Formats: sequence, structure tokens, C-alpha cells
Amino acid sequence: MKKAFTLLELVFVILILGILTTLALSFWGKSKEEAKILKLKIDYEMLSSALSLMRTQAELKQIAFIANLDNAKFNTPREKLFYNANDYSLLDSPIYSDFKSWMKIASNQYRFFLNSKEYIDFAYDSKEGILECINSKYCKDLQ
Repeated sequence: MKKAFTLLELVFVILILGILTTLALSFWGKSKEEAKILKLKIDYEMLSSALSLMRTQAELKQIAFIANLDNAKFNTPREKLFYNANDYSLLDSPIYSDFKSWMKIASNQYRFFLNSKEYIDFAYDSKEGILECINSKYCKDLQ
């Protein structure tokens, strides 16, 4: 007597594998987006802390806040963001611009890309010395 799987058993196994694959793929996309938001939160906190240090140093020395956070070109990949080699630099090592993460879009304006359709804009206020999130549903999550 041969031991083998029946056609019904094979159909059930394939059905269960299909259901598990569908569930896994639906969660996989969300975890990737959540990871991007977590990276944004970490970067934003790091930049906020660096700006806080810059404000404290400027107040102690009684000088104005830096006017520009970097000399990067607009909408250009592989530019050094939040980093000035000659002047005051917020970060010890730069964040490189990329259309999958941070990009400088105008003078003192930055964009973080969550995916190809969603992004979050930020503006540096040189009078207050802060980087503000503007017009995004994610801004409240960054506070």
C-alpha cells in the first residue's frame, strides 16, 4: 500500500499557503512604511537636538543663528545636507540627499520622501533656529 497525499489534501495546503502569503504581503508593506517613519523620527530628533545645541552656543556667544544649514544644491542627489565643511556644521557627518529619503528643495526647505507619492516638507527658520514640519498629517507624530 502506497502512502501519498490525496488531491484534496494538496488543495488545502495550497489554499493555506495562499492565505498566509496574502497576510504576510499586506503586513510587509506597512512595516516598510513604518520603518521609514521611524527613520524620519530619529533623523528629526537628531536634527532638533543639534539645532538646540546650536541655539545654546549662539546665545552664549551672543551671535545670530546660522542662516543656512548647508550649501547643497536643490533637488540634486548625493548632496551633503545639514553639513558645512567651512562654517558651523550641525552634524559631524552629513546626510546625503536622495529621492528615497532627504532632499533639499529650496533655500532652507527640505523634503523627506516616505515613498514615491508621499513626502513631508520641513522649513528651517533662521530667526528662531528651528526646523519645522509643514503641512503634513505626520507632523503631529514628530512632536
